[in-house]
Amino acid sequence: MSTPFWAPPPERHPGELPDKADVLIIGGGIAGTSLLWHLARRRIDAVLVEQHHLAWGASGRNAGFLLAGVASSYSEAIQRYGREKARQVWEITSENHDRMVEAARGMDIGHRRLGSSILPAGDEERDRLIESEQLLRDDGFEVRWDGSRLLNPRDGELDPSKMVAALALQAKGQAIREGVRVTAVVPRRRSVLVRAGEAECDAGVVILATNAYTPQLVPSVKIQPTRAQMVATAPETTVVAPVPVYSNFGYRYWRQLATGEVLLGGWRDTSFETENTYDDEPTAEIQSQLDRALDDLRVNARVTHRWAGTMGFTETGLPLSGAVEGMPNVYLCAGFTGHGMAFAFMTAKQVAEAV
Repeated sequence: MSTPFWAPPPERHPGELPDKADVLIIGGGIAGTSLLWHLARRRIDAVLVEQHHLAWGASGRNAGFLLAGVASSYSEAIQRYGREKARQVWEITSENHDRMVEAARGMDIGHRRLGSSILPAGDEERDRLIESEQLLRDDGFEVRWDGSRLLNPRDGELDPSKMVAALALQAKGQAIREGVRVTAVVPRRRSVLVRAGEAECDAGVVILATNAYTPQLVPSVKIQPTRAQMVATAPETTVVAPVPVYSNFGYRYWRQLATGEVLLGGWRDTSFETENTYDDEPTAEIQSQLDRALDDLRVNARVTHRWAGTMGFTETGLPLSGAVEGMPNVYLCAGFTGHGMAFAFMTAKQVAEAV
């Protein structure tokens, strides 16, 4: 039961750490495979190494939402980042949706674009969402408050594991190598020494697409590992969520697939002290919260999957990209604060251009 709902990519890429690489990408999730895709289009040779299999981490353990913006409401984002930055984030995540789906080149990624709804859990959130509607419309974005929830018709959903697989299938030759556990990244004068056990690689550039696990290689990077728990059911005969739903300031979320399965996750806010962890096993405490939420939604189908994934949260709530301070030729593409599917493709493009 502690197996993610999404099946891992069927293709396997066993390999070893290369002796040399122009660019070495560490991490085989949506960020790593996006980097590989963008670098290939800039005719830059790169090798991607992954400790487990592609989409093993948060990229294969999330709800598959494609939402514009950050987890907080647009009015909160303006308070935190300023009007211009909040608008840019909304635009980037919207473009991320478009460009990433285009990059799949018609492959089956389970994509639907029926919109999303943000359902307030209380009066404070309701007021924030009503305010956000006006601010978003003033900034030229198409949203609507219908009296009970905020609707964004341009949001969507997909199978995140299939999205990773679609990008990986476009990589050449031995560009992807699974089963490589990197243990050290050491900058040198003109290159970077990367170790995986006894093996060593002399890399011109290293890009850390390791999200929550980045501090295990570079402790100076401030990314907080944060567990997210989910459940999935067998197909439900009634429609309980025609579009993906976000609620309680992003701490609750659910969706229903075209085939009827209900995916529901979150409730981390009920146990903050236990969820800042690398442990990716579900807990009885939060799983019981998810079961009660299914009952509240009147879902009768049985639970078929219970799982957790480790997200990487940053202090700003925005991704970390670009050069690592004090580490020449080492770059970051990580820290997506639970919104990797919404940010990673365009963040990877920025890093590929910097490289």
